[in-house]
Amino acid sequence: MILLLPLFSCNDWLNVESEKSVTYLNYFKGEQDLESTLIAMFGYEKRVCGDVISRTFDYTGLRCDDLAERNGYRELDKNSFFNMQRQENWALQYNAIYLTNMLEENRFRFENISEERADYWIAQANFIKAYMYFDLARNWGDVPLAPGTESISEVPKSSVDTILREAIRCAEIALILPTHDKLTDANGNSVSSKQYASLGTVHTLLANIYAWMGGLYGKEEYWKKAEEHASLVIDNKVGSYALEETIGEMRDKALGVGRNSDETIFSIAINSRDEDRYWNNFFECRYPGLLLLAWPYTGITVANFEYDYVPKITVETVENIYSDPADTRKAVYWKDLGEVTYPSTDWVYDPELGDYVEQEVEMISQYAFLDKWNKPINSTNPAIIAGGESSLLAMDGDRVVWRLADLILLRAECRTRLKMATAVEDLDRIRERAGLEKYSGSTDSEVLRKEIFYERERELFGEGQRYYDIVRNGYFRDELKGNYKTLTDEEVKNGALYLPVYMHSADKKNPFMKQNTYWLWQQK
Repeated sequence: MILLLPLFSCNDWLNVESEKSVTYLNYFKGEQDLESTLIAMFGYEKRVCGDVISRTFDYTGLRCDDLAERNGYRELDKNSFFNMQRQENWALQYNAIYLTNMLEENRFRFENISEERADYWIAQANFIKAYMYFDLARNWGDVPLAPGTESISEVPKSSVDTILREAIRCAEIALILPTHDKLTDANGNSVSSKQYASLGTVHTLLANIYAWMGGLYGKEEYWKKAEEHASLVIDNKVGSYALEETIGEMRDKALGVGRNSDETIFSIAINSRDEDRYWNNFFECRYPGLLLLAWPYTGITVANFEYDYVPKITVETVENIYSDPADTRKAVYWKDLGEVTYPSTDWVYDPELGDYVEQEVEMISQYAFLDKWNKPINSTNPAIIAGGESSLLAMDGDRVVWRLADLILLRAECRTRLKMATAVEDLDRIRERAGLEKYSGSTDSEVLRKEIFYERERELFGEGQRYYDIVRNGYFRDELKGNYKTLTDEEVKNGALYLPVYMHSADKKNPFMKQNTYWLWQQK
């Protein structure tokens, strides 16, 4: 029956089409049924948080010099947003929300399950529901609040504030979860995957929700809440978390093949057991930074890369981001920065001949090559491998959504907003791990907040947070390009920083489903 669950989550209240009620008379006979439902939800969570194609705002926020055919996203080009390669809609989020609602509505059917364990699985599901509402609010703003699973009534949008408060309500239900080391599966075995929510994961989510609300509304109460939730995690009161000692260890253990880092708070499991890549012939771009992956992992040579129309970042831009020579992230995140050469030809004056002659020379590439993810997975299928060279399919590792360094810097931002002197301590903790001296600049709140933003950019490069950092801090006119620079306050209020609603999906049939005001005017 678990194979049919995704078919039930059609969210008919979105498209206002009747469907027979779904009953579960022969289901929920034990914990395995609840865990199977959660695993189905993990599938939706995986596609939202770590799909094989990066999402629109991943492109928008990626710092680089040329995003090739995706340049329009970071310039707020309406044609790019209305003609996305993968038009983003909210079906995945609402499918996951549906399954949580289904579990809660059918709890009276649970058999052979203690109240404590029933609470545990309901809490796991509510974490996912909370995350999905948070994701909806950050990406679309005003969205529908899902009704009961059998409802087919037309549902209008709810305000972003209502959606965020629903996310908080669901997250608070999940606060009964134990710390990660005490998680167990349906058979009573310990859980190692950090895709299962734990108490630390829930508090991290709440910290992010409240920080987002602080950015939206500018209210001190939200920054206080965010700081409190972040502190519980950072101070190891709701689980055991620790920074890796070096950036290299973080890359290998958290982002890479290690998958066992105490720095990881929440990640999406990506492994060969779940991924049948034998017939794949495409690259899994699970982080936006992987758009910049090229030499030495792809078939593009350094010489050809200079001319190919692909996303690029120059050595100069990377040097500007990591301006301190002591920053170890520059060497760990980038492959031989400023030292990559390629053979070329040039006309050189020969004094004996008294003329210019063509000679082969070594040119230094002006472009930087990302090495933050450095364990390639290549195809083993002879039908796909061409010319004796494997086709690059993925970079090995889980999709890390939150790690401790991220949360420490988020708390630093909150503390700066609250004018707490300890903000600098959080900033220095990340700087020192990267080989930098303690921060010695101005502690003026606005200056320090911008410095924390840049530290997040350095530490979390390519991991997918930058667009949301820009919006939360109100830096879109400074840090983005094109039409973002000229947005008026009224256009922002009308939804310019959100995605347009995909009006060609099933929700077009709902007469209450309206386009965001900003994008409605862009369609005219």
